[in-house]
Amino acid sequence: MAAFVILLFFCLVCGVGGCALRRVDWHAIEEDNERYYTPDGYHIYYDRKILRRLYSQNSTAAETNDE
Repeated sequence: MAAFVILLFFCLVCGVGGCALRRVDWHAIEEDNERYYTPDGYHIYYDRKILRRLYSQNSTAAETNDE
């Protein structure tokens, strides 16, 4: 009997979770997350070492072109 109650509870939780997932506005979440990525696809926080290296190369190239 206890196993049946646990199984019933698990099914109920899965059903409620499924309904909640269908109600999420995934388009709005994607639009919000776009601000954390550069046009090249780098994440602003997690790829900051790569971005620092790229920006220093770009600024060095711009300085040599200005001279």
